Amino acid sequence: MIIVAGGDSFIWGSELADSPHGGPAGWSNNTFTALLSRNYRYHCAAYPGYSNKDITKSVILCCEGFNPGAVIVCWTWPTRDNEVDSDTHIKKLQDYLEERNILYLFTCADNCIITGELDYSNWFMFPPATEDWNTMEPRGFYQWAVENKYLCGPENHPLEQAHRDAADLMREKFNEMVKKPV
Repeated sequence: MIIVAGGDSFIWGSELADSPHGGPAGWSNNTFTALLSRNYRYHCAAYPGYSNKDITKSVILCCEGFNPGAVIVCWTWPTRDNEVDSDTHIKKLQDYLEERNILYLFTCADNCIITGELDYSNWFMFPPATEDWNTMEPRGFYQWAVENKYLCGPENHPLEQAHRDAADLMREKFNEMVKKPV
């Protein structure tokens, strides 16, 4: 099975040791999406700075080229699209994947992407913060990593330990997804 991952710099792996600058060196094999996909063929459709519209387009293009069995997407901030929310982009990709019977698991960098207007049954949200000064709502990857004081690079990308722990947290939901009959 081929797994395609979509997202921005977090999924590309900016500042991780095997892809410190992004660009022509290629994506990292130490992001949580790559770690989850270790037993599968993996292709990264993410790129630093992508908006949610860009993520949708790149994942669809990648699906056309690779015919994956499953897709993992980490959505970014809606402000990158200069929009209040990104529901239209998320729904477009969700419909595309469902029409083609491609399994998918969505998550996000920040829970501001959650509007309550979509089907969230194929989403993974990170555990809420435990400290009183943080909100108690489920979190996106970046929020969770920062609130749990994981090391970040100079440009504020969570580093390897955050990705390893994120993969561990997501593993059960990921395994459920890849074991579903298509």
